[in-house]
Amino acid sequence: MFIKIIRNKFFWLTFIIALIFTINLFQSNRQNEVIVTPEASQTKDSNIVDRNDVAKENKQNIEQEEIIVDLKGAVTTPGIFRLEVGSRVNDAIKLAGGFKSGADRNKVNLAEKLKDEMVIYVPKIGEETVGEVSSVTNDEADHKESVDINHATMEELQKIPGIGPSKAKNIIEYIEMNGSFTSIEQLDEVNGIGTKSLEQMRPFILIR
Repeated sequence: MFIKIIRNKFFWLTFIIALIFTINLFQSNRQNEVIVTPEASQTKDSNIVDRNDVAKENKQNIEQEEIIVDLKGAVTTPGIFRLEVGSRVNDAIKLAGGFKSGADRNKVNLAEKLKDEMVIYVPKIGEETVGEVSSVTNDEADHKESVDINHATMEELQKIPGIGPSKAKNIIEYIEMNGSFTSIEQLDEVNGIGTKSLEQMRPFILIR
C-alpha cells in the first residue's frame, strides 16, 4: 500500500513537471515570433517608395546629362545625334563624319553651344542662307512667325530662312500654275529649292 502511494505521487509529480516544461516552451516560442505591426508594414512600404523615387531621379539625371540634335546638310552622315550637355556644333559635325566637299564652313558657327532638340543645317557654297549661323532650336522657331506659304506675298515669303526674291517668285508662280501646296514636301518641286534647302525652311513654313 505504501509503495502504491509513492508510485502515485511520483506519477503526478512527473506529470506536473512535464506540464510546466511544455507551458514554458510554448511561451518561449511565442516570444521569439516576429510581430508585424502596422507601423513596421508602413516602414517597409515607405522604403520601397524611396527606392522608386531614387531610381526615377537617377534616370532624370542621366537624361539631363545628354542632348539630342538633328544635323542636316553638307556633312558626311546627316542624322540624329546624342551628345553631352555643353557640347558644341563642332562636336556634332565630328560625329557626323565631318564636312562634305563643297560645304560652306564660313556659314557655320562651330563654337556655338548645342541645345536639346536643336536643328543644325550646313549649307553648300553658294546656297542662300540667312545669317552666319545655320542652326535653329525649337524655341527660336516659335519666336519667328510661321509663314502660310499658300497665301503669302513676295515680302512675306522672304521672311523664311533660305528664300530670297527669286525663290519667292518661283513659289508664287508654282501656286498659280499648280494650285496650293498640300504638303511641305511639294516645295521640292519648285525651281531653285532642293531637299537640303527645304529642311532649312521647314520650321518656318505653314500649310493651310
